[in-house]
Parts: sequence; C-alpha cells; structure tokens
Amino acid sequence: MYRLSNAHLTLQVLDPVADEDRLGTRYVSGCYVYAVVDSKLGNMLAGPGYPHDPPPVFHGQGMPEAFRDSLAVDDGRRMVIGNAIVSQEPDPDEMNTWQIEERCTWEVEHGDTQLRMATQQSLGDWSVQVERRLVLNDRGVLSETRVTNDGPEVLPLVWYAHPFFPWPDDGVCCSFTSDLTMPENPGFGLDDEGQIVRKADHDWDKGQFVKIEGCQGRDVRAQYHHPRGQITVHNDFELAQMPIWGNSCTVSFEPHLEKTLASSTVFSWSLVYSFEE
Repeated sequence: MYRLSNAHLTLQVLDPVADEDRLGTRYVSGCYVYAVVDSKLGNMLAGPGYPHDPPPVFHGQGMPEAFRDSLAVDDGRRMVIGNAIVSQEPDPDEMNTWQIEERCTWEVEHGDTQLRMATQQSLGDWSVQVERRLVLNDRGVLSETRVTNDGPEVLPLVWYAHPFFPWPDDGVCCSFTSDLTMPENPGFGLDDEGQIVRKADHDWDKGQFVKIEGCQGRDVRAQYHHPRGQITVHNDFELAQMPIWGNSCTVSFEPHLEKTLASSTVFSWSLVYSFEE
C-alpha cells in the first residue's frame, strides 16, 4: 500500500498493482483510501465486514469512490470508469463482480503528503482520462477527481463516494447543514434536532438503505459523530442524491454526482474530510 503521513494522520492507500486482490470491479482503483489512522485514536474508518481482513472486494472498506454506471459496447464488454474493462460474465469467486478483461494502468506521483494517479481508458467510441489526487493537510484529507472526455460520444457520469464509518455508541449518526427529511423505514430516523439516528430494534445484520431527501442541488456539509471524535465532510459540487446505508458493522452516507460531459470537456470535483479529536 501507499502511505501519506503527517504528525496527526496516516492514510493507507491501495496500490492498484500490488493490492489488486483487494480491488474487485466496483470502486475506482486509483487513490482508493483503505484506512485513515489517527496517531492517538487508531483507525477512524470501517467497512461492511470490518475488522475482517481482507473484506469482500464488492463491499471494500475505508473511503472508496465509484462510477456507478458502466459503459457498454456491442460485444458485451463494459468500461468501469477508473477500474477496468470487464465482461458481463460474473466472477464465480466474488459476489457482484465482473470478469476482468483489462485493468486500468495508473501513472503515479507519490510524496509524503500527496498522491496523484492518472489513467486513460478506451472502449469503442468511449475514451476517458481520469486523474485522482489525495492531499493530506494537518487533520484534513482532500480527495479530488478530474475527468476528461476525449472520445466522440457524450460521457454520462454517475459518481458517488462511499466512506464507511464505525457506529457511534449512542446511535446518533450524523447531521447536515441543510434541512432534510427521510421516508419511513425500519432502520433510520430523525431526532428532534434533525440528526439521523439508528433505530436499535432493527435487524442490522440485514442492513438498511434509504435516500435522504432535501440535499439535491446543494453542496452540503455533513457532520459525522464518530465514537472517538468528529468527522466533517464537505463537497464542492451539487448533489444529485444522498443515500445512507448501514449494517451491523458500519454506516455510510453516499454523496452522488450526476453529470453529462461533452466531447473534449474536462470536469473536476472534490470532497474534503476533516478528522477532529
């Protein structure tokens, strides 16, 4: 794994080559943050199977990001942006994972507190360049993505971040700067202060997924109530949707971006995570 480190935090980032057995075909393989370790508090992140190691590749752990919709051509192959060219035949050894035809090859620039990875993928009339960048600054982590559509077709982007956090002891998960609502569901609710809370009587081994309402079209600051501190997450793009998901091991809110990118167009966006004691 690659490591970025300062006096407060160490980021453990998957090496797309050496750690290929941890990748699967779901998440962007460049600058995939697997753990954020506080020098005093330990690992601040989790995952659907955490602390089992290695976790199932479809579930992963840490702060992965993904392009939800793959791009297909007539022969049945698909391009998973930032990951691989795949077939539609499932991998018999991994749940919800395609057979890999060709992995992304990443150009890597690695410093003590910064990591940049860039790749280019082509399939049929689709052609895309993806650049990922991580910057560690004091107690903050910048995760930035830059996409260039260098093919002739309009490029549809449906991207989301999927950071996995440990459950807070009191079940009060997170709050947002904007007013929000939530459809009735058996797992999550809202308290009197508008904070998202975990319903203790739900069967969390089965998990729960629900879309938070009221975030669309905004950039939103989220405050996660970590059992050993606070984590603030801020996006610089308009949200398309914001689901929240959890199981017995972890909880994750998932900021989504949806964008169509014309040929010869560049678009970039970022998230900033602040880890506070």
